[in-house]
Amino acid sequence: MRFKTMLPLLLAGSLLGAQAQAEGDKTGILVGVDARQHSWYGYAGVTQHFGEHAYGDGLIARVVGFSGQYRYASTVASQGRVDGDYTGLEAMLGYQKVFTAFTLRGYAGLDYEGHQLSPANRFDGNSGGHVGGKVRLDVESDFAMPNYFNLIATYSSARDRYWVRARGGRDFSGFVVGPEILATGDHYAHEERYGVFVNVRHFLPALLSISAGQARTPAGSAGVTPYATMEFSMTF
Repeated sequence: MRFKTMLPLLLAGSLLGAQAQAEGDKTGILVGVDARQHSWYGYAGVTQHFGEHAYGDGLIARVVGFSGQYRYASTVASQGRVDGDYTGLEAMLGYQKVFTAFTLRGYAGLDYEGHQLSPANRFDGNSGGHVGGKVRLDVESDFAMPNYFNLIATYSSARDRYWVRARGGRDFSGFVVGPEILATGDHYAHEERYGVFVNVRHFLPALLSISAGQARTPAGSAGVTPYATMEFSMTF
């Protein structure tokens, strides 16, 4: 068989660290979409801060839902391919610590990941529903700094899946532009991405992030294809 395209899960929430415009802001919402050849998913979520406001020290609750579709080639299917529907949900509790130059967030909680395959593929261990623990670490530079950096790393025991993304950029009058590198995988597939991102800060407290580049998976999977992502987030 040929393994499926790797879904780069759990991108969500990279923009919710932007500096608050109102000290009373405690709730964040986010929606996004991620697509590459033969694979796409969307997500929506909410965060609730229990500190004085969303950009100070304190506890954070985070819930994000995911849904998507993918396709991969397989010799076990009569038509030579398997179509997959993906659903996911994460619910985590974390803590945010604000330093002079950056903000650090750590989370722990539960993760659900479900895959429905057509036709069924008994060689694909991702098939069915899986529940496990999940941890997430997020480091992001202070909003006012002209040079921007962000590192997000997650791990879920539901399918032993990891996801790591690093971004570095420069603020050009409200447009933060720079390169991004991403690595994600599990027991069955892995993926690397090399691209460029733009964070648009002209609609505060709403933020828009767009990225595009090249995704690479093993030759027996999706191979080398373009990818694109978009995320909108807002605090209130």
